Amino acid sequence: MKDTSQRLPETTRDGQDDTKQANQTTTRREGGDGFPRDHLANERTLLAWGRTGIALMGLGFVVARFGLLIRELGPSLPHHLPIGTSTAFGTALVVLGAALLAVATLRYLRIGQAIESRAFQWSPLLGVILGALLVLAGVLLAIYLILTA
Repeated sequence: MKDTSQRLPETTRDGQDDTKQANQTTTRREGGDGFPRDHLANERTLLAWGRTGIALMGLGFVVARFGLLIRELGPSLPHHLPIGTSTAFGTALVVLGAALLAVATLRYLRIGQAIESRAFQWSPLLGVILGALLVLAGVLLAIYLILTA
């Protein structure tokens, strides 16, 4: 059987009822100081973008050094790409990773200000651009591996 009786407000230690205290908490959270959890989520997002940027730079370094290995083995390999292909591609990945870190930092600052002023508007642009660049990098790496096989 369902309890249909109304719940009376309970008194807290400071003598206020819990509904009044809940309303004060809501009012406090609606202020312009920003939610701490929103700022913490913004920092976690910055850290995730940072890990992605570092991974891109690491991949670029490996690709550039892989080209050095290919050049060392060059005389014994039948197919030859131009000498600077992997170095150029690896350098491009390192620059892309560094640019991603710069854009992520600017985005972190902009979103932090938007959280403070309660004017945040979601934009998927950075995620879409990064996704497209990573797909392009994957395709180019696959082509590079096929040509050097």
